[in-house]
Formats: sequence, C-alpha cells, structure tokens
Amino acid sequence: MDYGSFYKQIYAPLEAAHGQIDTNTIVAIIGFDAGGPLNFCTIGRDTGASIVTYVSCELAVRDEQLPNANGRYELLASCDQEDWVRSILSDIGRMSLEAVFNDGDTMDIGGWVNEGWFKRKPPLQGVLFKTESTSIANGQSFGVLRCIGITRPEMVYAQSHGAPSLISLLKKNGIYPHTIVSRSSVV
Repeated sequence: MDYGSFYKQIYAPLEAAHGQIDTNTIVAIIGFDAGGPLNFCTIGRDTGASIVTYVSCELAVRDEQLPNANGRYELLASCDQEDWVRSILSDIGRMSLEAVFNDGDTMDIGGWVNEGWFKRKPPLQGVLFKTESTSIANGQSFGVLRCIGITRPEMVYAQSHGAPSLISLLKKNGIYPHTIVSRSSVV
C-alpha cells in the first residue's frame, strides 16, 4: 500500500475544512505496537495556534481495527493540551482494535484521568465521538472520528438527551468542536 497516497485521500476533507496538515508528524520513541502513543499529524501546530488539531495516522491501515459505520478510521481532536490528546486518543486507539466507536457514542474515561500522570480529578471525564469526515481510498470507505472531551454532567446529558443536543449546547457556549481540558461544564 502507498501510505502517502492513502493518507492524502483520507485527509483531503480535513485539509479542505481546517487547513493544511503541518510539515512534521509527532512520532513517539516507543511505537504504538509496543504500548507507546499513536503518531499524529497536526493542523496549526507549526503556526503556534492555541488549539491544535491532532489526527492519528496509523489506525485506519490496520486490518485488526474494528470498522465503524464508515469503515476503518483515524481519531481526531482539536485541543489545547497535547499531552491529553496523546494519552486519551492513544488509549481509544488501542480500544478501537477491540470495540467499535460510532458517531454520537460517548465513553467514560474517568478511570484513565483520575489516576496516573493527571494526578488530579480533571473536569473532562468522558469523550463524545462525532464523525468528522468520510472518504474513499483504495475502493473502500474510511473515516475520521472526532473525539471531544466532555465533563461527567455533559456525558450524562448526552446519554439522556442525545449527542446532537449536547453538541448544540457546546456550540452555544463556544466550545464545540474543541476540547478545552480545564473548563467548566455547560450543563
């Protein structure tokens, strides 16, 4: 497989919506297969933007990833803290090899963030998944799934009122589509 051509096709909708992928890729010393974090392409990191868009660049090519409604996919977050993205999205990436995440799903990450390197109980206790884009590459459908950090009350709200309702609240409060790690709940 020509990875350059493949990622050019699945990242094309992202670049059209958010701008050009930055020159450098974030690559870990210990690779994902050995338990390290995912590799990420970025949008806005080269310019010093306060909120950078991170998109994984090694999940959709894995046959072992369980496809969602759009096929295999990469994970994306627009966030103000790189450490949060690298930790949480890498854990979700590992889980995507055993579980399916679809548009509108929520996931409790309280067990991950209430221990370990976070050393405190941060406000973001969950993730809301939203389809960011879909595309065709090599004759197959692929997607990019946005991961939005949410508070516990927001997660409960999404589960009882639906993800579109929570997204409306996040937009109304100027948060969506970003993950702002140290913020208050909108509900």
